[in-house]
Amino acid sequence: MEKWQNQIEKQMLEHIRSSVGRVELPVDSYNEQIMNRIEHLETRGGSKLLKKTLAAASIAALIGLGTITAGFISPAWADTLSQLPVFSSIFKHTENPGLKLAAEQGLTTSPNMSVTKDGVTLSVTEVFYDGIQLAIGFERAGVADKRMLAEITDYKTREFDQSTKGLLGLPEVTLESGEPMGFGSSSTGDVQGQPNTLLLEMRELWDTSALGDEFKVNISVPVAQIAEPFKFQVTVKKLAEGIINLTPGQGASKDSFHYKVKSLDITPAAMRLVVTSEGEVPASPEQTGEYGPTAVFYELVDDAGNVATSGQGYAMMKAVQHPIVDSLYNIFPQKPKTITVKPYTMTLDNELKLLLDANGKPVRTYHKDLESTIVIP
Repeated sequence: MEKWQNQIEKQMLEHIRSSVGRVELPVDSYNEQIMNRIEHLETRGGSKLLKKTLAAASIAALIGLGTITAGFISPAWADTLSQLPVFSSIFKHTENPGLKLAAEQGLTTSPNMSVTKDGVTLSVTEVFYDGIQLAIGFERAGVADKRMLAEITDYKTREFDQSTKGLLGLPEVTLESGEPMGFGSSSTGDVQGQPNTLLLEMRELWDTSALGDEFKVNISVPVAQIAEPFKFQVTVKKLAEGIINLTPGQGASKDSFHYKVKSLDITPAAMRLVVTSEGEVPASPEQTGEYGPTAVFYELVDDAGNVATSGQGYAMMKAVQHPIVDSLYNIFPQKPKTITVKPYTMTLDNELKLLLDANGKPVRTYHKDLESTIVIP
């Protein structure tokens, strides 16, 4: 079966190669660059990559070189192109549903910047910024190893294992002033189904209100066994449409506990809730003795009953009060008419272990008298 599959892949390559050779392009060098792209795919190998992107290799090369009008392509070749899959966006393969949707709706930008050092090429292919999160997509070429990130040996100093040439250390993103762009929940990792790609998601950004609608960032990416890091300066443009910024100032009280929704930001890719609170964390009758409540968490539910998920963690202490809670949530399927904030706690025992239900999930104690519903204009 594998031998048959490899033979089919070779036939596909030859078909693309011969088809490109017959196309009349306005610049002679186009054919050569497309052929190089095909050769690059051959060296990568792997049927998974071929299934998704092989047939589109020539299209990707064409798009990368400029706009090709219909007048340059024969009707037969145009028909062939229409039946081939489009080279996929890195963002479309992320587990972040909002970022995936943003890519599908064409809300991301494509800097298409590349740097080559010692046979290794690193490119910044996609950028997305909505005032809540900054996402950057990278693609690498010239390295046979399928891994992208090296093992990080010290996250504080950003040191990494350099035993394999071409593996990446942690990217660093700073403003023109040299100040870091953000911290915390930034994440990097190989993108599922997209070999030689890397996604950097920064979901805790500093002072975004001061950044404006357009600004520049400096990106520095260290690479194993290459002395100088790969550096880019990218212009970031804030998403201009579909953003809702609310300052409700509403909340609820129970005993000595009181909270208020300071702000609720909604974009096509994410939601951000900032809550201030004071007083003792409320506890249910079951959260006594060896059991006690965690900090207060805030679930968001729209008017259709959909629950927005959040990556918010929990404190490994009982009844911890956080004066300010700043949390990011995934988007709802559609723009909601209302969003209800539902405060809840989980339960810790004396060993600071979460109380779990029959399905192995943390038991949640909701406080209905603390719910507050926000109208979305």
